[in-house]
Amino acid sequence: MNLQNVLLNLIVYALPIIAIIYIFTGLKLLKQKVGGEFNYFSALMFAAAIYAFGYFLSLNSLNIEMMIFARNLANLGVIFIPTFGIFFVAQFVKKKISYRQKAFSVAVSSILWLLYITNPLHQLTFNWVELIQVNGFSVASTSKNIGYFLILGYYGVFLVSTTIALIKAIKKSQSASLIKSYRFFLGSIQISWLAMLVILMGFDTYIDPTPVVILVILAMIGLNEVRNDLFELQINRWKQTFWNLGEVAFLTNPDHEIISMNPIANLFFDGKTESVSDILKILDQGDHKRKPVKIKIGEDIRWLYVNKNNFDPKRNLVSYMLVDFTERHQAETALKASEERHRLLITQMTQGLAVHELIFDLSGNPVDFRYLDANDSYEKLVGLKRQDIIGKRALEIKPEMDKSWIKKYGQVAMTGQPTHFDHYDKELDKYFEVVAYSPRFKQFAVIISDVTERKQAEKEIRYLSYHDYLTGLYNRRFYEEELGRLDVPDNLPITLIMADVNGLKLINDSFGHAMGDELLKKAARLITEAVPEGSVVARLGGDEFIIILPQTDIFEAVEVINNLKEKTSNEKIEAFEISISFGYEIKEMEDQDIQDIYKRAEDDMYRHKLYESASIKNKTIELIMNTLYEKSSREMLHSRRVSQLCRSIAVQMRLSKDEVNQIGTAGLMHDIGKMGIDEKILNKVGHLNFEEWQEMQRHPEIGYRILSSSNEFSEMSKYVYQHHERWDGKGYPKKLAREEISIQARIIGVADAYDAMTCDRTYRKGLTQAEAVRELKKHAGTQFDPEVTQIFVERVLGETY
Repeated sequence: MNLQNVLLNLIVYALPIIAIIYIFTGLKLLKQKVGGEFNYFSALMFAAAIYAFGYFLSLNSLNIEMMIFARNLANLGVIFIPTFGIFFVAQFVKKKISYRQKAFSVAVSSILWLLYITNPLHQLTFNWVELIQVNGFSVASTSKNIGYFLILGYYGVFLVSTTIALIKAIKKSQSASLIKSYRFFLGSIQISWLAMLVILMGFDTYIDPTPVVILVILAMIGLNEVRNDLFELQINRWKQTFWNLGEVAFLTNPDHEIISMNPIANLFFDGKTESVSDILKILDQGDHKRKPVKIKIGEDIRWLYVNKNNFDPKRNLVSYMLVDFTERHQAETALKASEERHRLLITQMTQGLAVHELIFDLSGNPVDFRYLDANDSYEKLVGLKRQDIIGKRALEIKPEMDKSWIKKYGQVAMTGQPTHFDHYDKELDKYFEVVAYSPRFKQFAVIISDVTERKQAEKEIRYLSYHDYLTGLYNRRFYEEELGRLDVPDNLPITLIMADVNGLKLINDSFGHAMGDELLKKAARLITEAVPEGSVVARLGGDEFIIILPQTDIFEAVEVINNLKEKTSNEKIEAFEISISFGYEIKEMEDQDIQDIYKRAEDDMYRHKLYESASIKNKTIELIMNTLYEKSSREMLHSRRVSQLCRSIAVQMRLSKDEVNQIGTAGLMHDIGKMGIDEKILNKVGHLNFEEWQEMQRHPEIGYRILSSSNEFSEMSKYVYQHHERWDGKGYPKKLAREEISIQARIIGVADAYDAMTCDRTYRKGLTQAEAVRELKKHAGTQFDPEVTQIFVERVLGETY
């Protein structure tokens, strides 16, 4: 079999088909723009089609002229194939070629083709051309010249530049799919070197490799481009679906490369340092588990749902769509956190919480309710365990429960109107604050708080606001409000009785406020026991009490007064006799002012107090002196001696008999104020310290308050007050000097000092009379009145002054 004949037959029958395929492919790809530019592979296909068609015509030429014309057409395609090939490769590897470079390449191709078609004139391409018939086909026999080798050199430039551009693109590209395409293209065009080698070695005399190589290479590249074209159609189909979608969408190939993405996906991938493969690993975790994945976009953390599907299983194209779930995820997270907080709040809240649902009869009326849930605090507050009540009816747990509770809670559950009230549970002896509300129709929840302490505090506050804290009687505020309430015609006649405890101030000053408080409490008890039931007894303040007797006439009032006097007449607080002065007045007519009745009752009480108080005060002072003497026998003896010395000085100063008696009594009582001094200080062994001495210096003032409360002793109270003043003004308590001090006080001062110096103390022995006289003389004119001192020394003691 003749190989040449076989090849010729294959070429002859294949060329028209190939030409048609090239034209069809070129036209189809012509519509596809590459980066907005003309698709140069279309031009490459057209050039290949012209070559195939021209070569087919040359094989079927009948004469030399027709063959030359056909070979010129074929060579037009041959010469422009490398030109469009350069443009296509540059476009393929995304390398920019300037218009000047493009124009230069087209000019080179045009010059070479012009050189070829004008060969009969100059024979620079072929020395001669002959037509040879082989099995019925016309085959050209030529003798090549320099022009032919220029065309061959142009092909060499095309192969070298294309090879370099593809190698650079392979090294630079990060896309595995692009690298595969680059390598396929690079490998395809290397076949051209074999054709050039055959031609240069002269083997083309027997076989022309040019059509085979060109057709094979372009067929391979054409198939690749068609495949890429179909690939682009798939991408366009994907874009039609996902390009304007409001979510991130992108398409990946088997090499985990993104081959297309919508504008939002561009923003998603912008600035990411992770590889696409790493990102896809993260996204794939969310797809098969149907849970959101966490992706960092810029400075924000976003949660995305991943929708992944096989867009083109044949090409292993995978489409991803990312639905931003961040806001919802945050809301769900916040909701879960909120639910957890609420759960903790409900379980750990100090208030008890229980949820119930109503139970209805056939008529639709609520007849019971069932426990649905309860927290720990509810268990503790009501003493019912959750496991014992959940799912059970209220009447099953407490058959004796008041049915009104069902009606009350039923109204809350049916109307949705909450209610708030306080409730006292007799069984638990607790006060509860109850808030009931409806979480859903036909259900109600109750929140209970133990307010027992608050209620008790409120009760105590209410009690204290209307009661006297000391005696437990009503206070002035209650009295005024109650008097206003009772002052109505139905209560006429109304009797007001005023009561005043005599000698309270003396008791406080002498025996202390604790003793005075006991006196008031006992007086309050005695008054309360003596008045009839229904009376209002109140302490107005201090030592005053008042009694309101509604519907009480004068005869009944007098009987009540007599009962009060009888009840209090023989009562004592220790040795002190209780004395209470009473006064009363009656409102008999409606037009009488109740305040005038009060004033008259008060005046009546003060009239009785004038003579009752004086008597009790005198008795009290006597009691005070006796009590003081009981506390300290030394004080009793000292007081008696001072009293006698004061009388002697007064006699020698020729004072009247009454003045002598008065100053004797004052001398006896000059230290009555020591009744208010602590007994430990009075009987202390040794010298007093500074604080104790300051306390001791209060006794003149205390004595003055005791004695001034009685008319009988009011005058001498001044003497007692001043008996520690000094002639030079350095005494106490008022630092009076010279004649500012009463003569009686000056006399007591000398007598008191002399007796104090001459009496033995636990910490020293008393002075002799001579020693004491020297001390008196020494301090006469500074501590003591010099005249009184002289009279006392010379006339009373009989000493030379």
